[in-house]
Amino acid sequence: MNEKKLRNYLLMLVVGLLIFVPASVVKAQQVSLSVEPSAALQNAQILSLSSLGIDRSGSGPVLISAFLENEEDQELDNLFIEVNISSARVGTIVEFTSDSEFPFSMRPMQSVYVTNNDLANEQIPGIRESVRLKGGLTPEGEDFLNDLSGATTLPQDTYFVQVIIFRETPATGIVELAEATAEISSNAFYSLDEREIYLKAPGDVVGNQTTISNNYPQFSWEGSNTATYRLIVVEATGTDSPESLIQGAKSSQPTGKGGNLLEYENLDRMIEGNSFQFPSSGVQSLERGKTYFWRVINTVSSSNDEEDISSEIWTFSLATPENVSGTINISEEAETAIVSLIGEEEFERLKEQGFRLESLEFEGQEFTGATATLKLEEILQLILDNKLIKGGS
Repeated sequence: MNEKKLRNYLLMLVVGLLIFVPASVVKAQQVSLSVEPSAALQNAQILSLSSLGIDRSGSGPVLISAFLENEEDQELDNLFIEVNISSARVGTIVEFTSDSEFPFSMRPMQSVYVTNNDLANEQIPGIRESVRLKGGLTPEGEDFLNDLSGATTLPQDTYFVQVIIFRETPATGIVELAEATAEISSNAFYSLDEREIYLKAPGDVVGNQTTISNNYPQFSWEGSNTATYRLIVVEATGTDSPESLIQGAKSSQPTGKGGNLLEYENLDRMIEGNSFQFPSSGVQSLERGKTYFWRVINTVSSSNDEEDISSEIWTFSLATPENVSGTINISEEAETAIVSLIGEEEFERLKEQGFRLESLEFEGQEFTGATATLKLEEILQLILDNKLIKGGS
């Protein structure tokens, strides 16, 4: 599809996309008009431009349909259509109107059905004349379209679409025959920020070396609290890229939905919420000295398909036995002392990362094992007695 056709088709998709809620039937004396969205639009969780068809030649999916009826027992000629689209945030985005050199007519009592594809192809089925639309994006609309480049959803906003059928003759001038205005708030859909998934723990992005000591780490991420996520954990093979390993695991069903773990796949579960602790059963255990990759995926309904929203791929290594042999089991009082010293947020982050206390250095002396716990308890008491004040560092 050449650039001009792609742009024109995109314009019509924006038109179709924003005429999103059924406009009530508006009747004039001679013409009735109604506009309805497709079932795909009504059931969609997101609206991606790729799934709406702009990346392929020819007509895309039907987004809207309009019904126009001549209620007179005589022909109506010199008819024109006008479409104006605006948003509460941007203002007027698109202005379309029929070319004055290309009016259309309707037979007595004729009803016609037209979709966004018909308008893009400059025709209305059942009407003999071609329909040529002129106009397009306003300056504000140009900025709106540019902002959509590379994006997959409409920005959150309230949109207004006005459709007018009018007649123009030398004797009467311009006479409006029917008008319908539709309003749609895109708040029901995921905004760009809401559709992103940010990983928190364990590990870091691929390329960073992070070692944890916990065999059963807590996986956590930021995203919608009401979404269902697919969590995939795979073992590094040394020859395959993280992307290919994750994609290979994703190609089969997750466990719990009839799928089985691949040889290099440690975990593949559907998760409600934003965190999950690696379990002791139903998985392939994490082994010390090995490196792992993980990703979180949220699959949502698009306008005529499904779309995967994926996080980055993170990695971590599980510490070898000699590096965790000195891990200390701390008491509740010792844990409270650590929180007092480094803050609860940092403590939870380290715990989620799988870090464990191995030694404590205080006043130039190193404490290990049970003595480290006792020393932390002493520090807590000093804090409570206001005999020890935590410095800025």
